[in-house]
Amino acid sequence: MTDAIYAPPKAEVTAPIGDVPRYYAVAPYKFMLLSILTFGLYFVYWFYRNWRQIKIVDNEDTWPPARGFFYIFFTHSLLADVDANFVSQGRTYEWKPTLIATVFVILTLASNFMSRIFDVDTMSIWLDLSIMVIPIVLASILLVAQKAINDALNDVGGLANASLTAANWVWLVLGGLLWLGNIFSAYAVYVNPELLAP
Repeated sequence: MTDAIYAPPKAEVTAPIGDVPRYYAVAPYKFMLLSILTFGLYFVYWFYRNWRQIKIVDNEDTWPPARGFFYIFFTHSLLADVDANFVSQGRTYEWKPTLIATVFVILTLASNFMSRIFDVDTMSIWLDLSIMVIPIVLASILLVAQKAINDALNDVGGLANASLTAANWVWLVLGGLLWLGNIFSAYAVYVNPELLAP
């Protein structure tokens, strides 16, 4: 019998950092569904998860929830990190991270600006439609970054996160109902106003 019963174990009991993915893999179809049906609300979670993974791998003193919520201030740095990761792997990936981040941020700010300066009385059908189309455009732009992330993780199809969870379905149903409400509202206001008549 040994006297060192209180000695720390000699075997490694924690998962090595190398086993933790640096970024958040998502299948492209899942990324698009969640981004569009939640009107871009999914972006907050997406940025949070990516920064959380980076924090774990780099053991940095950062706060991923803030970087997720205020993602427009951290879009460039996230995509730059992904690009630098390809370099560190000795690989090249054909994309323009700075341009993608800049266009994404500008369109996000424009979308927020439009939705705040126009009230219901001054809305036109084109403005209404643009507000509904912008989430699709933003998701398409950020999808390029998601594909780069999947490639950096050697998971091109995002198979590690391809299935829809119960929480995903809740968001998809709620978002789908919101989309139907917006479409019906636009139809009733611009095409068939008598639907709203008392």
